[in-house]
Amino acid sequence: MKRKIWIICTTAALLLALPLTLLAWGFALPDQYGETFLGELKHKVRLLEETPGPRIVLVGGSGVAFGADSELMERELPGYTVVNFGMYAALGTTVMLDLSQPLLREGDIVLLIPEQQEQALSGWFDPAVMWQGLDGAFQLLSALPGDKLERLAGAFPAFAGQKFGCYMQGEPPRSQGVYRRDSFNGHGDVSSALCAQNEMPGGFDASTPIRFGPDLVRLEFAGRVREYAQAARAAGAVLWYAPCPMNAAAVEGAEDMDGFYAALQEALGLPLAGDPRDFILEPGWFYDTNFHPNTAGKTVYTRALIRAVKAMLGDSSPTDIPLPEMPPLAGEEAGEGDSSDSGCFVCRERDGVLTVTGLTGEGLGRTALTVPALWEGRPVAAIAPGAFAGAEGLREVTVQPGVRTIADGAFVGCAALERVVLQSHRPSACRVGRGLLEGTGAVICVPREALSAYRTDYFWSVYGGRIQPLDGQADR
Repeated sequence: MKRKIWIICTTAALLLALPLTLLAWGFALPDQYGETFLGELKHKVRLLEETPGPRIVLVGGSGVAFGADSELMERELPGYTVVNFGMYAALGTTVMLDLSQPLLREGDIVLLIPEQQEQALSGWFDPAVMWQGLDGAFQLLSALPGDKLERLAGAFPAFAGQKFGCYMQGEPPRSQGVYRRDSFNGHGDVSSALCAQNEMPGGFDASTPIRFGPDLVRLEFAGRVREYAQAARAAGAVLWYAPCPMNAAAVEGAEDMDGFYAALQEALGLPLAGDPRDFILEPGWFYDTNFHPNTAGKTVYTRALIRAVKAMLGDSSPTDIPLPEMPPLAGEEAGEGDSSDSGCFVCRERDGVLTVTGLTGEGLGRTALTVPALWEGRPVAAIAPGAFAGAEGLREVTVQPGVRTIADGAFVGCAALERVVLQSHRPSACRVGRGLLEGTGAVICVPREALSAYRTDYFWSVYGGRIQPLDGQADR
């Protein structure tokens, strides 16, 4: 009997200790994500709190963070201070509305500028990504509605465990390339010399096409925007919708554009600032996604945005901003590496880029494949949707550093796939969408020294819970 009581008491103590331990790891440990791209979120909130009005507040995802030149806007729109409140589409547009709504003031002009994609125009919310942005600023939880708090609670144990692991390693996550907190300037703009030219194979990202279907706007998003507009009016502010920067090479169904924006304005009850066609720019003006202008493209997009705001204000003054020279598109990189499996692959040129489109009979029968560095003497730079279709016994795929984009659905039908091995130490060198592992239970294995970089990278962080060290050792 005493033994049973002891077991019950011990079990109860452990059950009580576990949530307390997780709470301590999550809330009491020092901020571990402050230097990552998401570490900027709390600084944007503070900037909005402290910036005097009247203000032009740009609310959206990373498209506006990369696309707007706030100093240029202030120069052309005297009397306004500009706050770039664009962050990261994986957080969800509604999060940026939640965080900015209590901070609106009389005289503010708020421009809602989400990316032209289904996720950004919906009630999408990623609690795992949000915890990284909240780290070190948990008071921001008070601005979030109950449904988001419930989802955050469900994701908290995983966040706390990862944070504890970072703390024990003594090395907080540090993102590579432009996706770091120190890439933002004092206005909240991404401002980095790294964004010099278009780095996408073929000039655009085929995994994120830009469409204009009238059903793209979700009801929950429209309802939340209407609530925000009402709150803005109550605060003496106005809310307008402005198009985001869009890569012309990625646009599909441009003939649906007028119908989309008519349906959008009706659904949101907002005026549209500017002609959407003025915000569709040539590929040479973009950096690494179809919504991220490069340094020169930032000027082109901002000029169009300034003209749109002036028109809304009835300001007929000229906007004499000279266009910069368009940077060159990225060229093919040297195809150094392993090409021993080249006979297992079928490759085709798509938009000037050599792309894996399928497998040969030999490839379909393999359990492990390495995407070749060279195929018929040319560098392999991309993997198309359905490239591994039919490889029912495939368990492992190795992707070498020369591959710069992997399309969503590349591994559809590969139910046996266990591991996708990435050899590159630079996560941002390979762009992926949010459907990379669709149809599989696979994990992503990366070099251990690049583990935290992948888990906090703009493109790869959505797979954070499925990214493991390449050496096979358990992550602490």
